[in-house]
Amino acid sequence: MHDYDEVLDRIAKPALRSAEERGTRRILVSGDWTLAALRDAQAAVEAVEASNGPAHEIDIGDMRRLDTAGALTLVGLRDGKLAAATADFARACPEHRILLDEIARAAPASFEEAPPRDGAAIESLRRFLSAATAIARDAIRLTTFLGETTAAFARVVVRPGRFRIKAFIHQLQQTGLSAVPIIALVSFLIGGVVMQQAAFQLQKFGAETMSIDMLGILALRELGVILAAVMVAGRSASAFTAQIGTMKMREEIDAMRTLGIDPIETLVLPRVLALMIALPLLVFLADIMALAGGAVMAKLYLSLETDMYLQRLNSAVQTKHLYVGLIKAPFAALVIGLVGCLEGLSVQGSAESVGTQVTTAVVKAIFLVLVLDAVFAIFLSAAGF
Repeated sequence: MHDYDEVLDRIAKPALRSAEERGTRRILVSGDWTLAALRDAQAAVEAVEASNGPAHEIDIGDMRRLDTAGALTLVGLRDGKLAAATADFARACPEHRILLDEIARAAPASFEEAPPRDGAAIESLRRFLSAATAIARDAIRLTTFLGETTAAFARVVVRPGRFRIKAFIHQLQQTGLSAVPIIALVSFLIGGVVMQQAAFQLQKFGAETMSIDMLGILALRELGVILAAVMVAGRSASAFTAQIGTMKMREEIDAMRTLGIDPIETLVLPRVLALMIALPLLVFLADIMALAGGAVMAKLYLSLETDMYLQRLNSAVQTKHLYVGLIKAPFAALVIGLVGCLEGLSVQGSAESVGTQVTTAVVKAIFLVLVLDAVFAIFLSAAGF
């Protein structure tokens, strides 16, 4: 505390003084214009603002020390209402001139008068309309891209030689085979957790065996497809966006068009078709692994043998439950593939844009997968499946 008082004693109080010579009004600056004396500096600015007439020159020749906070205050004084439009600093040493120029360049808009803020209701309405417009714009873009992809698929069907079979097989390996370990592990763990929680809750009513029924129906109808689709959306949608976005950033997409190569046929179609084949297989794998996790948990938590578990599962689950989950998979794969490729083609030519579009692709793909699953669940239940 004693040292701080000594520092304050060494500070020369910042001051402003107005002077006029032959019709030219000047503001004379003196003292230390630093963060430690910022309150006095602002008080000096407010005091001199009470004088009449704009100043044409700000003389800082007698100023002792200057830091960023003081420079910001002086730049605000120069660009504010007190100074004339052509006012500038006079008798500035090179160090002070460099700092003042950098502050003026870095914060040019900070002294502009802020526009009046609207009310909370108007601001909420503006945000709602902005979000609704963005959703409608994305829906139109995605629908248009679906049409372009469908047209490319029709051209490939008419002329099968245009199809990139090597790219298709490569994408099948990347999106399907490479995802097997993580999907199998996560599905096994989630199946075990669901089984344990269901048994724990139903045990209070003496109906713990009903947890097998619940897990079987839940895994086949919803759990397997959601787990597989969400993980594929996180892996493949981001990979599609990063790969195509990097090509777009390097102008390789433009070069392909110049050479007469259709990017939709070459880049998008193999990825989307590979995903539409791989995801149903991954959903089936997720179903099996979730039920296997439930079997292990039934053995550990309920002391139920595997053959009893399978008998109970066989009596509770019907084939239509498996079909309900598998039917959703190709549509979810189509959405994931289209979103990933579309966001990759939307990259604007910088590495930052690639990162932004990758994040956008993952969020949109997962959101649309969940919406699609909800729509299918409601429709199929109403249809008696």
